Amino acid sequence: MLLFKTHRTLRLLWLLCAGIATGHADMVFAESAPSAQTINVSGRQRMLTQRIVKAYVQLGVGIAPEVSRLQLSDAVRLFENQLARLKRGVMDSQSRRMLAGMEQQWQGFRKLATGPVARGNLETLMGMGEKLLSVSQELTLALQSRSATPGTRLVEVSGRQRMLSQRLAKYYLARAWGEQSAADAREMGSARTEFEGALAILRDSPRNTPQIKRELDAVAVQWEWFKVALMQEGAASYGLVVTHASEAILNSMELITTLYEKLE
Repeated sequence: MLLFKTHRTLRLLWLLCAGIATGHADMVFAESAPSAQTINVSGRQRMLTQRIVKAYVQLGVGIAPEVSRLQLSDAVRLFENQLARLKRGVMDSQSRRMLAGMEQQWQGFRKLATGPVARGNLETLMGMGEKLLSVSQELTLALQSRSATPGTRLVEVSGRQRMLSQRLAKYYLARAWGEQSAADAREMGSARTEFEGALAILRDSPRNTPQIKRELDAVAVQWEWFKVALMQEGAASYGLVVTHASEAILNSMELITTLYEKLE
């Protein structure tokens, strides 16, 4: 039940942060792009590419099937809603070309992710997710580079931590499901190193408010617990622990990213 409650809280937070609940948020988003809000939305797309695969794998290994199914459907819905918002709000030609590529890749990825859960589809789904992640990353960095405020770099870095939390859990659970390769092991190690380095950068930022400092301190504690769980070599019995830990970090980094956004 804890995972379910965490998921419901995160779901509400996502919807509020993305501005899906109000037409006014769409208007502000379109007028101010590329703002910290725009970069946050684009950055959240990166996370969703990994979350969708992670939820698919959770279903495959049998972790909280009802919750995992809800996470998958919510992540798919949110990705599509945010893609539509980005298409309405981003006007420069380079970003629009990236969005067109994202939309094209999304169609096949969505079809496979929402179809029957089968171990034989996992490698293909993970490969498609990597391509979608790549274009999402390119768009986010392009928007951040065009931003008028240097503080949006913190939004980009903090937002990427959300993606890494889901990416690490995805690789762990995929290994528990039998998907093992040297390349995946390298990617998992790289994600772990990147998360740790970025967390140190964020904690050292002179722009941190007392609230942000407290939240980052909490993430540092959560991260130590997450690392211990990840070291269990893909053991299926630790799957729920890894899932819980990744959700806790995702919740915290979503809040922190929003707090950085509000500084701009």
